[in-house]
Amino acid sequence: MTPSKVTAGIVGLGLAARAHVKGYETHPQAEVGAVCDVDRARATQFAAEHGIPRIYTAYEELLADPDINIIDIATPTHLHAAMTRQAALAGKHIHCEKPFCRSRREGMEAVAAVRQQGVKLVVGETYVFISAHQKARELIAAGEIGRPLQVRQRHGAWLERQRGLAEGVPVDRSWRVDPIKSGGGDYYWIFDHAVHFFATAEYLMLDQPIAEVYALSGSNRTLPAQSGAAHDPYTTAEVDIPIITWKYADPACQGVWMRAERLNGKYDFMRGFSTTVCGQTGMLEVLGEGGHNLLWEGQQQHLILHREGHETQCWRFDEGGDDVWESDIAYYSQGHIHQVHHLIDCILNDQEPRYTGQDGVHTVQCTLAAIRSAREGRPVRVEEIDPEYTAYEGTAS
Repeated sequence: MTPSKVTAGIVGLGLAARAHVKGYETHPQAEVGAVCDVDRARATQFAAEHGIPRIYTAYEELLADPDINIIDIATPTHLHAAMTRQAALAGKHIHCEKPFCRSRREGMEAVAAVRQQGVKLVVGETYVFISAHQKARELIAAGEIGRPLQVRQRHGAWLERQRGLAEGVPVDRSWRVDPIKSGGGDYYWIFDHAVHFFATAEYLMLDQPIAEVYALSGSNRTLPAQSGAAHDPYTTAEVDIPIITWKYADPACQGVWMRAERLNGKYDFMRGFSTTVCGQTGMLEVLGEGGHNLLWEGQQQHLILHREGHETQCWRFDEGGDDVWESDIAYYSQGHIHQVHHLIDCILNDQEPRYTGQDGVHTVQCTLAAIRSAREGRPVRVEEIDPEYTAYEGTAS
């Protein structure tokens, strides 16, 4: 029997939680009943800000709360898979931040528990829940560019707002650059973010799976260190992956991702994340997280469709702007709100989620293939990444 209303408990009260809570607050059949964080003062403040009645500092206590239907996991990466498994075994539905796991084994153990218990799991792959990306996929699926054949992704600088959602985020974010806790070894930045890029590459290729990855490695040793966003501890890394190419299972299809931003010492006029999809009879350009400067006839756009024999069409998705980035693509928080609403609706209507644990494991597998390719200087088949392989094996912690 499906419930008429769901109650969530959020664990880990950093940046992601501040976006997730808006999803529950804005759904008419949902609420947040409890929060959990190892820092009681942080949990107390968060609960007071959002009118949340119960506070826990132990995850086991949150799982034991009989009123909680959903566990929302917004903790550091190394905890994601284990916490998902525990939540599933406790009979709770789950919303888990990305990256979902650090190895295939870790992720599939959690997926097995989800299947065993028959609960719903949505991995927080917000790039497939951004309005501009969803409209782009709708156009591609409708045949507006013919058969999609090539994906070109561009990653420019994310510019942080002076004031926004990132305020109040925990000062210690060192887990993001820890080889083991981040899951990425020396390539912690790419491990944290490439799951987004691969998920988008498959989403806009109408779920055509990526089969082989070739990543170019670069060295930043001669560049002066530069900081990333204030809420992240990134500085210019000694090792970099500035370009990734890939082949899909269909040999006619391929893709490329290129990075030029302050953390790898390069400049791009296009800000944030953007994607071009080329088809047989047309192409489209679409903005993603932190995106800006997609122009048509001097006007800022979010999505542009070009087709042979037709006038160019443009779309904007004005959803209040972004809470973190200088961008009017609402990744924070509208994209996160969409994915939280999606999980709630899947629970209430007993439907299969759009982005599952298996999907989360697959994009981690693609990311590990990219890191292995950069290290070994060769193309890597995604299927080469066995269940035990990690990016941090043999890396000093």
